[in-house]
Amino acid sequence: MSEYQYYEFLASDRPLDRSEIAALRALSSRAEITPTSFTNVYNFGDFKGSPAKLMEKYFDAHIYVTNWGTRHLMLRLPRSGVDEDALASYVVDETLDFWTTNEHLIIQWHRNEEPDDDWVDGEGWMARLLPLREELKRGDYRALYLGWLNGVCAGNITDDETEPPMPAGLRSPTGAQQALAEFVGIDKDLLAASALASPSAPARADSEHEMAQWVSGIPTDEAKRFLLLLLQGKAQQAEAQIQRKYAVSLRSSLSTQTVSAHESRSVAKLRELAEQARTERREREKKKRERELAQRRQERERYLAALAEDLEQHWKKVSDLAEQKTPSAYDRARDLLVDLSEAASLTQRRAEFVKRLSQFRATYARRSALLQRLNKAGITPKPGGENAM
Repeated sequence: MSEYQYYEFLASDRPLDRSEIAALRALSSRAEITPTSFTNVYNFGDFKGSPAKLMEKYFDAHIYVTNWGTRHLMLRLPRSGVDEDALASYVVDETLDFWTTNEHLIIQWHRNEEPDDDWVDGEGWMARLLPLREELKRGDYRALYLGWLNGVCAGNITDDETEPPMPAGLRSPTGAQQALAEFVGIDKDLLAASALASPSAPARADSEHEMAQWVSGIPTDEAKRFLLLLLQGKAQQAEAQIQRKYAVSLRSSLSTQTVSAHESRSVAKLRELAEQARTERREREKKKRERELAQRRQERERYLAALAEDLEQHWKKVSDLAEQKTPSAYDRARDLLVDLSEAASLTQRRAEFVKRLSQFRATYARRSALLQRLNKAGITPKPGGENAM
């Protein structure tokens, strides 16, 4: 199997300048580099740079995907973007970690498992996972709990350990959170069982009225600083700072609604609940398959009954198809004869069908390609008025 490594970096808060792009180009001559992104695929060799250092210096998000099962997601946020003490409670070795610089906090989710199949593609993950960054800045810590839960799946947490604070809304994850669970390979039954204890997410307090109230409380000096950034042509920087401050103000209303410590469950209990959820899911899936099978059977019977109401027309169509002498027409003739055979059994007209089939086969005895198809499908008369169908 050929090697596949996919690297993608994204700068969302500010674009890269020319000197930064040049520094990145020195690391890779083949990478696709723009003022906001760096993307490269390696089918042999390795990337010369350090993803961690690039995140510290240039980028806000990073995706790494390989064909041997390794997957990494890094997100960089302002130091004020996430409560570091709260984040620390979700950290699991080799699964979820973080580190800080003077201005930023960088979170990394890991997966190091054998792939489920041979198909590997890193493209598309960035767009699906990037919204996690804004969710974390707003105080939505469901992505952190998913990182901890991935540690349970990977066997990096002992059964006697208890879960960290349960964020609200895990029973209704966002699209980005669902993508994260898929990206790191969280067992869906473990996720469903864990989410049972999650309270409903509170509504976001960001209506125009609440925004206006928040703006009215901005100190005059700070508001002037934002205006100065706008006059200097730094609108993106001004917007980022304002959004950051507003996100911090919202965080308390979102991140405080968690399961209290005495309600936390052990990993062993979560595994037990996951097994129950797996059994229930399989039973639901079984019943769903049975309903779908019964529905298809009913639809088939209605179709065959309608077919039996005008047998002459359909026998004529079989003959017309046989006369076309093409492989596709022979296939359609065979399929229609299979249907006519089932319709005959359904309407107690088996003897009539066998007689017509014998006449048809005699008429087209020299059409070996057609007869081979019929024989393979079991459309062959037998003594006693029955056929192999």
